[in-house]
Amino acid sequence: MMGDDIFIENYYFVTVVFMWFLHVGFMSYEAGVSRRKNVMSTAIKNIMTIAVVTPAFYYAGWWAYFCMSQGFIPTVGDAIHGPECTWGNPWGELMGPNIGDHVMAVFWAAFLLFSWTTGSIMSGATIERIRVSAYLVLTVFLGAFVWILGAAWGWSWHGWLVVHFGFHDFAASGVVHGIAGLFALGVLFNLGPRIGAYDDSGGARAFKPHNLHMTLMGLMIIFTAFYAFYAA
Repeated sequence: MMGDDIFIENYYFVTVVFMWFLHVGFMSYEAGVSRRKNVMSTAIKNIMTIAVVTPAFYYAGWWAYFCMSQGFIPTVGDAIHGPECTWGNPWGELMGPNIGDHVMAVFWAAFLLFSWTTGSIMSGATIERIRVSAYLVLTVFLGAFVWILGAAWGWSWHGWLVVHFGFHDFAASGVVHGIAGLFALGVLFNLGPRIGAYDDSGGARAFKPHNLHMTLMGLMIIFTAFYAFYAA
């Protein structure tokens, strides 16, 4: 049994490392399809997604996953002392470096990478349409709060969609891609088309990517990393 546990733990650690390449692929793909003048801002969006979503998810998102599986607002008692809520507290027993639990860190890292992925999906939809500062605010909201509610409800053994309706979401495809896609669509409705996308007569202007080689390389990296994404 000990050997099986070690194998499982190492298996998940390896898949999480390979999942990191998803974001390498996202950055390469988006930078390649951007115009040359916007390459750096596009790349910075993807790098800063990691920097801003990680602490927000650590302090709030992971707690929400365990504590809000039955709705938006837990009771005050459950939020502080409830057994499921305490699993996600940053100071909780399962979040500390202890010899009794080795797997929680792996699952936390996997969910964190899912959070980055939701931000990257929105980043790709808003290429050359949004300020970096505004994007960072939205990606924290999406990555650490919005999508994790969907995961708590529909991708958790005690989520209300699972318990009461038998909802099944393979590999978090709905809660990650569906929620991130709809969120990005709402952002685009508010942003409108890219500045300069249409001429005075209403005709569309073509925005050519500056480096298709980088785009294709990023696409292949994404394809490869998705094997680890679904294996985890």
